[in-house]
Amino acid sequence: MWRSLFGLLLLCPLAAIIRAENICRSIEVRKLSDFDQLRNCSLVVGHVSIANLQLPGNVNLTQLQTNVTEITDYLLIYHTTGLLTAEYIFPKLRLIRGRELLFNQYSFVVYENRNLRELGLLQLLRIQNGKIRIENNPTLCYVDTIDWVYLLGNSTTQHFSIRGNRSPNHCPLCNGLDADYDYLHKNMAYCWRILAPQLKLTRPKVEGCPASCGRFGCDVNGTCCDHNCLTGCSSQNCTLCGNYQRNGRCVNQCIASYELNKRLCIGSKECQQLNLIPLAQGLRCVDQCPKNHKPIIDANGGKQCDLECRGLYHVKRIEDLKPLRDCVSIQGSLIIELVDIKEPIVKALEQALGNIKEITGYLKVIHSTPLMSLTFLSNLDTIRGDELIETKYALYVVNNYHLEHIWPTNRQVAIQHGTIFFHLNPRLCYEKILNLQPALKSLKTEISVADVSPNSNGERMICGEDVSTLDPQIQDINATAVSIVLDFVKYEYVGNLIGYTYHYMEAPKRNITMYDGRHGCGHDNWLMDVSIGKNRRHMISNLKPYTQYAYFVKSMSPWDYHRQMEAYSKIQYFRTLPSKPSPPRRLYGISEIHTQIMVHWWPPQRPNGNITKYIIDYELHNLTSEENKTKSYGMEKPLFINDPPNCECNDQEPYYSGPQPEVEKYFNKTQTTYEEALPNLIYVSRRRPPVKQDKFEKVVDFTDLISGRPMSQVVENPTTTTTTTTTTTEAPSSANVTKPREVTAELYEIFRLQVEERTRNIQDMDQEKFRILHDPPKCHSSDVSVANQLEQKCVVEEEIKGFVVPGNQQYYNMTNLLQNQYYRIYVRACVDGVVNGCSNPAILTVRTISAEVEPIVAENKRLQQMNKLF
Repeated sequence: MWRSLFGLLLLCPLAAIIRAENICRSIEVRKLSDFDQLRNCSLVVGHVSIANLQLPGNVNLTQLQTNVTEITDYLLIYHTTGLLTAEYIFPKLRLIRGRELLFNQYSFVVYENRNLRELGLLQLLRIQNGKIRIENNPTLCYVDTIDWVYLLGNSTTQHFSIRGNRSPNHCPLCNGLDADYDYLHKNMAYCWRILAPQLKLTRPKVEGCPASCGRFGCDVNGTCCDHNCLTGCSSQNCTLCGNYQRNGRCVNQCIASYELNKRLCIGSKECQQLNLIPLAQGLRCVDQCPKNHKPIIDANGGKQCDLECRGLYHVKRIEDLKPLRDCVSIQGSLIIELVDIKEPIVKALEQALGNIKEITGYLKVIHSTPLMSLTFLSNLDTIRGDELIETKYALYVVNNYHLEHIWPTNRQVAIQHGTIFFHLNPRLCYEKILNLQPALKSLKTEISVADVSPNSNGERMICGEDVSTLDPQIQDINATAVSIVLDFVKYEYVGNLIGYTYHYMEAPKRNITMYDGRHGCGHDNWLMDVSIGKNRRHMISNLKPYTQYAYFVKSMSPWDYHRQMEAYSKIQYFRTLPSKPSPPRRLYGISEIHTQIMVHWWPPQRPNGNITKYIIDYELHNLTSEENKTKSYGMEKPLFINDPPNCECNDQEPYYSGPQPEVEKYFNKTQTTYEEALPNLIYVSRRRPPVKQDKFEKVVDFTDLISGRPMSQVVENPTTTTTTTTTTTEAPSSANVTKPREVTAELYEIFRLQVEERTRNIQDMDQEKFRILHDPPKCHSSDVSVANQLEQKCVVEEEIKGFVVPGNQQYYNMTNLLQNQYYRIYVRACVDGVVNGCSNPAILTVRTISAEVEPIVAENKRLQQMNKLF
């Protein structure tokens, strides 16, 4: 019957199938009457939010029941009272796609629901994208009896957090309250409630499949099953796809087609047959044109949306960028005035304005402290100036404290009409503004001082010839740290040097510029280390192993205005060394054949290199009678021993690196460092011993200096202003007339070398402090004693026994086991190029089923498959 029904659906036109669906947009449920919007929906294109809902005690449960089978974005159940189970509302829900996520992270959230006892999503097969968070529901049971790993569409990127709910020890079992249940019930390891097993797709075949199939299995012909199909093995003629469906086939994305309802890929003609509009920008099929599009009728009478970004756009916050998405030409003007210094808006600017090529009016950038450059307008070619500020200015840039750079490198933006106005940009060099002169197509005279001030622009920035270049070099590197050494600073500049700032960020590709992701108030993508002092050496630690970083160095001086000694380096790159990985995550195993256990795991959270292999070992594990009692309810449930749910890595984030603002008025990121270092420059301890003066510095006057006396004869007389010299009765000959000048040059050179030597010593102090530790090499022999290891500074390579599987395979089928026995399983991940580069083991305990139960398990799987089809 079901086969004939499925074949009939394939013959129906696409339009008829789509029209048969009851499609709804996002729905917010706040009161009982809001369920009327949701009741008849089969597909929710958007999200469903059930929040702050209070159900009366006499509520009719039929008022809550809906026909929803799919939610394209996320499902939120928050702070509801009176709701005992979500089964009342979503008895048919099969898929949460997670196209748009709550807080850009979560696709399924159940949080702080006082009366919720069970989830009850009996038909749920997949949560395709996004994280799961089920927390602080004091009466909620059956969350630990769900195989969440099976529900996730991409187990390597999705995570789930389950805590603060009712303890599993205080909850009923999947199979009932009676401890003496029969073998059939013992097989039910995962359930939504008592006697309601979790539905799982049974693959036609697992053994004998090609290695490339992994744990997804294959059909009888050996063709690998498609994980994207939720209701079968083949991606062709699949009734429910996790990502998109195109012509009855599951695909991962829509290519050369239009996305419909965030789940289907259709052609332009099919979109028009549905009386919908194919949207060229973004390749979407929509029922009405977005706000920044204009509906038009083409030559064939079909509807189209013409992208029209017309008018004055004033960007103050991230939400103001939405009308500008997909815009290529702004038929009007653009004002950027960023009012929130804590909002991470730079990345949003790059995404929303990166495609703009033309502004027909003017561009105005004012009072935008976060901006360090205008490089987010990466494709802007022309400002036409059809509309001008004060009938004169097409580019108006005023009062942007951190603005240092204008356009992207090697890009010149043509200004067709009007001129420019730059004032009160203290970090934007005057020379950079003058470089815009060739872009002014309608201005024949030079840029005037009235329009571009040489005083208020660049007053707090090193500009022109005063800009020096630092040349940092990587001295040494290991897996988590790098040692950087700079060139020596000239002695005449050392007195003005406070220290250095080291900026670095992860850079998978070598295409980073100094202004990528920069935020003037510190909320950017760059980490920063501050080194106070004149030492040219620095060590950056807490890096990620086997990761490429970009970095640059900047000096700090105490001068804020005009003449100042400061220097930058160019962007350079380094890669840290590989290291021992963290253990594999989320081990889980199941026994469906009495002599076998199938084990799955996730790759390590921190691979720290190229994972070349996994090593699996196992042993019989004899549990005591007490342990048997505590584990009897979860015989096949994994123990995540090496992956605690609340474990978080303390990675340093760019937001928290370097000096941080304490008040809203904080602008200058290096000002705090400067103010902390300033007392050390001014206040000197009175107990400091007097500095011993060199004899050649104790010269009375210039005549005494050029007298030509050797330095050994220069003696200071503290009571008179004269000096004692060796006298001679012979008059100087004419051959010795130039001797005083020669001696003067020699003395000055000696003085210069000594001062330079002292400044070099100041810049090279504590070299041992910047040495990086390296792992000892492998010993030549495997039987070296501990004493010899310490003497030779080497380590013996460990011999880890077990079965080896390739690094791209995250499963293993253990065979030839004993029935009805517990096994302890150890899984290690190994990195190439590291001595003893295998992780600590992740440990799992699983019990094999008995031979008598095996046919019952197979029958149960067959019945579950039939239930899903009908």
